[in-house]
Amino acid sequence: MTDNQEKILNAFKQLLIENGYTKTTTRKIASLAGVNELTIFKNFKDKEGLLNAAVNDYLHDVDEITSSITLSGNVETDLIMLSRRYQNFINDHQAIVLAGFREAFEIPSLNIAVQKIPLYFKHFLMAYFKKMQTAGVIKQHLDVEAQAMSFIWLNFGYFLTRQRFSNPEISFDLTYFLQNNIKSFVNGLTK
Repeated sequence: MTDNQEKILNAFKQLLIENGYTKTTTRKIASLAGVNELTIFKNFKDKEGLLNAAVNDYLHDVDEITSSITLSGNVETDLIMLSRRYQNFINDHQAIVLAGFREAFEIPSLNIAVQKIPLYFKHFLMAYFKKMQTAGVIKQHLDVEAQAMSFIWLNFGYFLTRQRFSNPEISFDLTYFLQNNIKSFVNGLTK
């Protein structure tokens, strides 16, 4: 990616967080990135092209994260580590996530793009849970797809709560969340 492309993409992500997709214009992106608006069109075609580039960037990051993971075979240790990585990832890439909540139903392409991130994690988790079932570590009768989705919802719910509410009575810090909620989740999985 060129310097201009990176500047444009970073400006787009920042404006997504601040304004949402609809209110983020190519003119605002160009101004924030310090480039001519035509440079955006030349490099990304349009705002949807920027959105696709941002999602692809995020998916590349997910691929990098999961390819560097060394799983221990200890379900609690592995899921705490995966939760921590998921929280870091989703915080780093909140632009797409938050834009998805604001406008996904009005912009079908955004809705499809936002779904790619949890789907990737779902498939990774399903493969892990199947492997742990085969090894006899987690219960054989569990539906791995349902468990993968429950794990994603648990983590995504934590992210949303932290984004939306600053009240400490509603939102725990990450370490407390990992130590308590993941442990309870694992107790439901293991024999």
